[in-house]
Amino acid sequence: MTSPTPKPKKKVSSGEMGAARGPIVMPKAPSEDTIVGKTLKLDGAGSAIEFSRAGTELQVAKLTLSGDRLSRSGEECRVDVAGMPLKLTPQNSGSGLRRYQINFPACPFTLDVLDGAVLVTNEGKACEIKVADCRADPSGLWGMAESEFDPKKAEEMLGARAKVEKNVRADFRELYQRNSKDKLVRNFVVKEQAGFSSWREEVCRNYAKESDFGYCALRLTEARTIVLGAQLAGGVKLPEGYAEAAAAEEAAAKTKKK
Repeated sequence: MTSPTPKPKKKVSSGEMGAARGPIVMPKAPSEDTIVGKTLKLDGAGSAIEFSRAGTELQVAKLTLSGDRLSRSGEECRVDVAGMPLKLTPQNSGSGLRRYQINFPACPFTLDVLDGAVLVTNEGKACEIKVADCRADPSGLWGMAESEFDPKKAEEMLGARAKVEKNVRADFRELYQRNSKDKLVRNFVVKEQAGFSSWREEVCRNYAKESDFGYCALRLTEARTIVLGAQLAGGVKLPEGYAEAAAAEEAAAKTKKK
């Protein structure tokens, strides 16, 4: 008796969003241990920060800001911040990452702990430290210094980024499918993912040796997997006022069509 010809397995197309990769396990947020005792530099050069521990508390042991002189635009200035150590206050990031607010009155900013790096956000505002005649913007990735990059590890780092990129696409597809029936959440997820690449490009464009190593993009993409993992594990939490803004935008679009 002839055995029936087995049906060919249906191929899953990765498509633009990537193929789902089965059960999602939320990635673990990087520990503060990956940044303690290291000198992290903004864009791999210029401003520098060092962290230490006091018992269980994380603190800033040293902070140097580089920027432009207030009294003479275009002239570089440098500020070695006094009053060390600076206290760090834990905050709820809502993204799965460990977040802290730095207690520096002249230039308060927020940082997320990545793997051996920190991502600083300051609402796009530069800090004016008038006593030092200096304006400095701390926003961006603080991580490996330009002198630390080993040419022999460039291929390995770029390969790691490609692997993480694949995971991001898979997690995004899973998140999209889970929320496909909720138009508001679905559109938010798509918009957030679409904006990630351009945001990453903006943050990383000035990082030292980025075209050779892709270090900044790797760290931000790893952080993205944690954000997506948190959304898959705990659901998508829309920003305050997002629903109202989306409704107003949709109403305006309908009015325009009439």
